[in-house]
Formats: sequence, structure tokens, C-alpha cells
Amino acid sequence: MDALAGLLEGPRARGAFMIRACFDPPWAVRVADRAPLTVMLMVRGDAWITPDESAPVRLRTGDLAIARGPDQGFP
Repeated sequence: MDALAGLLEGPRARGAFMIRACFDPPWAVRVADRAPLTVMLMVRGDAWITPDESAPVRLRTGDLAIARGPDQGFP
């Protein structure tokens, strides 16, 4: 089983939900839902993921980011 197959097969998306968010700059969102996995896709524009414990990562149109949780890096 490859990594993607394991990702999709393992959690089976129990209790999953989807949010579509559209913002005009400047904007910021803090995700603190303690989800074990978060998938982000930039459809248009640019954004930055700024983890508490590591360097910021820029997302551009067409980029896909997967964040592993549930630790948010703060109490």
C-alpha cells in the first residue's frame, strides 16, 4: 500500500466535514479543531501556512497542503 492509499484508507473519513472559504485580502484564519488530518487546496491566489513550531509555507494557486494533527502547537 502506498502512502496516499494508506492516507485515504486508514481514517475512512469518519466524522469528516468540508469548509469552503473565500476571503478578500488581508485575511487570516486560525484552525484549532484538533482534527487528525486537514487538507487545504488553493484554488485561486496565494496564502501562507504559519505553524507555531516551524517555518511558514507559501501556498499558490493549485497547491495542495496536508497537515497532520491533532496537536495545534499551543495549550
